[in-house]
Amino acid sequence: MKKFLIPFMICAVVAVTAQDVSVEQRFKQWDKNSDGKLTADEVPGERLFKLLDKNGDGVVTKEEAAAFRGGRKTEATPAPKLPPSENFKPRAHGDEAKAAGLKPDVLAKIDVEMQRHVAAPDVAGIVALISRHGKIGYCETFGMQDREANKPMPKDAIFRLYSMTKPIVAAAALILFDEGKFTLDEPISKHCPEWKEAMVMEKGQKVPAKFAITPRMLMSHSSGLYYGMLRESREDVTLTKFSELLAQVPLKFHPGTGYQYGHSIDILGRYVEAVSGQPLDVFMRERIFKPLKMSDTDFWVPPAKKDRIAQMYSQRANGTLERGRDSASLLEKPKLFLGGQGLVGTASDYARFCQMLLNKGELDGARILKRETVAMMFQNHLKTPGQKYGLGGMVDGNGGYAWGGAAGTQFFVDSKNDLFAVFMVQTQRYRSPAHNDFKRLATAAITEGK
Repeated sequence: MKKFLIPFMICAVVAVTAQDVSVEQRFKQWDKNSDGKLTADEVPGERLFKLLDKNGDGVVTKEEAAAFRGGRKTEATPAPKLPPSENFKPRAHGDEAKAAGLKPDVLAKIDVEMQRHVAAPDVAGIVALISRHGKIGYCETFGMQDREANKPMPKDAIFRLYSMTKPIVAAAALILFDEGKFTLDEPISKHCPEWKEAMVMEKGQKVPAKFAITPRMLMSHSSGLYYGMLRESREDVTLTKFSELLAQVPLKFHPGTGYQYGHSIDILGRYVEAVSGQPLDVFMRERIFKPLKMSDTDFWVPPAKKDRIAQMYSQRANGTLERGRDSASLLEKPKLFLGGQGLVGTASDYARFCQMLLNKGELDGARILKRETVAMMFQNHLKTPGQKYGLGGMVDGNGGYAWGGAAGTQFFVDSKNDLFAVFMVQTQRYRSPAHNDFKRLATAAITEGK
């Protein structure tokens, strides 16, 4: 029986203090909003976050990170030593880059940096895509889809999206919101009765939740749900049963009073099923994937496409990659469709989803969401001071919307500059720093005044 793996088990328990010099570097890498503290969504792994958060206040300070001496040293990976830049050649970037308002010379720097990371090696293979003004100005592949088979990374490689599933499931729910099927602040128990009497663990005691969980709370991770609520394998149950099991476990805090990255959007998937009357995979296929022509995105991979699955790799020391989880489990249609982690897809498919968001809900004549609904996705819906999270993804309050997956996949949408980028890799139990260089240069590639 396949093991059901939730993201905190997939993510690395990376020891941030493998070397003293790496503490600050790791902290900066994870501190996505540069506020000088880490929340659960910024640390790669629930277990690691719990180890770092000594006082249990839901925030990791620089001092707490520096004091940490736990973790598994075999998985501790300080910043890799990259080969010299002069060893690699950039690729040609001309008309397409200029038409998209991107600087060819900066794109050439991305080519070199990605090749350096593959050669290190701190990642096996990469698909990197940048689009601006509705035009893809950069789409390149680096390294290998499968190192042992000497198989180069193709542009149509299929990746495990893990938590990059969440923004798409949030969009699925908002389709029903646009149709007037629910409001953001009504109790989810209206359609999912198992949540009518939710409990909260307070001072070691179970107490009734003061507030009802709402769709807005699920989409912004303020419901009180968290990863680790169910310890044993649950892949053999339906989404309805999974929700019923979670509803029996006390929440971390009273709904709406905090932020905790966790099972919220898994339960949002259950909510979509209850409101729509369709299985989650069917609803998403009919209402998102088909209209947006995301032909390679689903909760599983048909056998005919198995040769396109990107192999996962783990890293226990700099310069060493080990073959990770195989793809056998992806070739069987699952019984449990987890909205927080279950999708697989390609860079080009995810690019179409991002372009729909940039277009305020429409792409190539297919309207998925209302303009004002997409605008809500980009707004902060948390009441917790110092934290920002939109509907289904992280926001920066300046037109940005982004998220990533446990296997290293990342995307960001910059509506202010009419740009988005998709970064695809497959890492297991560690994070490659290649994305940091990609994002920095992708932003630097923006042509001013256009």
